[in-house]
Amino acid sequence: MKAVIRGAAVAAVMALALTGCKDGSAPAEGAAKGSPNTGEATAKPPAKGSGEPSAPADAKGGGESSAPADSKGVTPNFPPVWVDATGLYYALPSDGSVGDVMVGGDPVVVQGDDVVKGCSKLTQSPCAGIQAIGNRDMEARGSADEARVEFTLFTFATAKDASTTMKDLAEHERKESAEYGEPAKPVTVDAGADETEAMQDGDRFDVVMRIGAVVAHLHASDTELGNVEYAAKVQIARVKSVSNGINPDR
Repeated sequence: MKAVIRGAAVAAVMALALTGCKDGSAPAEGAAKGSPNTGEATAKPPAKGSGEPSAPADAKGGGESSAPADSKGVTPNFPPVWVDATGLYYALPSDGSVGDVMVGGDPVVVQGDDVVKGCSKLTQSPCAGIQAIGNRDMEARGSADEARVEFTLFTFATAKDASTTMKDLAEHERKESAEYGEPAKPVTVDAGADETEAMQDGDRFDVVMRIGAVVAHLHASDTELGNVEYAAKVQIARVKSVSNGINPDR
């Protein structure tokens, strides 16, 4: 029941964000990097020619990652992981990328004037710096397995903004779990993110992660912790690929 309630709530928020945008149009080729004031939304892949995910060469923000020190003891700093609204579309898992049987509908990516409102409803956070939200709901093909995983991505202007919202979202999921019965118990999920908070309530899981300036939320049901961790690793790997300008499905 909890999974059904939450799934309906997310769908309602994403629909609101889509219909609330000024013209409901898809991002134009070379659209601005997820600007929250573009008034644009898309539930379709970017037009041909616009289409490779990209990250800005001068992306700024906290959460810098570091490579191992070289022979002179200097540790180079790299820009934090960041993706634009177009990149979110590619970063969401594709059919078969989380196991051969996991499939879903088209990814939905929203941006524009109402993205702050949508983010705040989903996370119970002010969502400062929010740029765009992406969502895809996937389930096991056929009737033998009822496993379901919902992926939601939020991209922010800075890693600091992302970290604040990530913590607010994790706290919101804990409180919501307690409202419908026993509070969810913390579990360990290592997917290579900068920050992770994960919890389990029976066969339902919530994993909230931050990688650079991107927040990833996995809500899974009718599955096991090992499968959830694998899905989380896939999601983080795809975000990293897109941030580096690589299409993860090539």
